[in-house]
Amino acid sequence: MAAIAAEVIGQVGTNRTVVGIDGQGGIDLERVAAALVAGFAQHGVPAMAAAAPSTDADVLRSDVVTPFRTTGAGDGVLVVHGPGMLAQGVRGLWRWSLWVEQEDGRLDRRADVKIAASAVLDVTDPEHPRREWNDAC
Repeated sequence: MAAIAAEVIGQVGTNRTVVGIDGQGGIDLERVAAALVAGFAQHGVPAMAAAAPSTDADVLRSDVVTPFRTTGAGDGVLVVHGPGMLAQGVRGLWRWSLWVEQEDGRLDRRADVKIAASAVLDVTDPEHPRREWNDAC
């Protein structure tokens, strides 16, 4: 997951950055978030994970995003995980996002949430997650 963390660092930086993680039902998104936090640590970037308290954008903004961005300065990444984090009204809260899936039940590569995600992660083998390239070429 250090490679995914490096991708986030390179694309959007780490100054109070909020990352959203969503995925197929049945996937342990908390485990994925913890692994991503560990990936940031490997790059010397402070990070923490939080389970989404709601799928309502206003609640997420007021209870999670705004407090994180306004209580502290400098480098720091918050990884918010939970079902619905890439839903239409919510996805705009994240500076970077990750869709997580596995072989069984994989969505079509042009599915709305996969297109909205900054990256797609395959956890068919949870011990060896791999980045999927969901581009249209």
